[in-house]
Amino acid sequence: MKILKFPYLHLLFLCFFITTSCVSEVDFDQAENISPTPVLEASLIVSNLEASNFIDDTNQQELLSISDVVRLNFINSDFFVDQLVKANLTFQFTNSLNRDFNVDFIFVTDANEQRYLAQVEVLAGSPDSPTFIESNFLIEEPDLSLFVESTRLIYEITLPPTNTPIAPSTLGVLKLESKSTFYFEF
Repeated sequence: MKILKFPYLHLLFLCFFITTSCVSEVDFDQAENISPTPVLEASLIVSNLEASNFIDDTNQQELLSISDVVRLNFINSDFFVDQLVKANLTFQFTNSLNRDFNVDFIFVTDANEQRYLAQVEVLAGSPDSPTFIESNFLIEEPDLSLFVESTRLIYEITLPPTNTPIAPSTLGVLKLESKSTFYFEF
């Protein structure tokens, strides 16, 4: 009968490596220096505005501006005010209308006091070749202290003067997708 020595050889090598391996000391005091930094991403505004949204129903003429208001109950909460380190706002526009737009994102208090303003210029596009614009706004101190006082966001689109205004038969859409990324530190 033949005895296999191969498994014993593996065991011998394993014991050798275990007894000669390097071990460094672990400094458990380093755990005190660890600071969790959670990140929260949230959608702010999503809109799809067709050409007809920029036409006055009564006289069928192009509007000079349109706006909407979004309530922001979470930004001025105690948690945000105490723990927020910075915020990043991202606005992505896809414009297939043959029209430029100036867009203001105005962060205000309940008393309509402006706390932060983000402005984006959206260039004209076409249904066949839409324009894509992405704008990022990093908010850090000292602007952050004012930003967290906001309770509402006013989203206002202004149409600059032009020789070719939007008509009821105009094709295209102005799309907006936006998100906010909040960085916290405890």
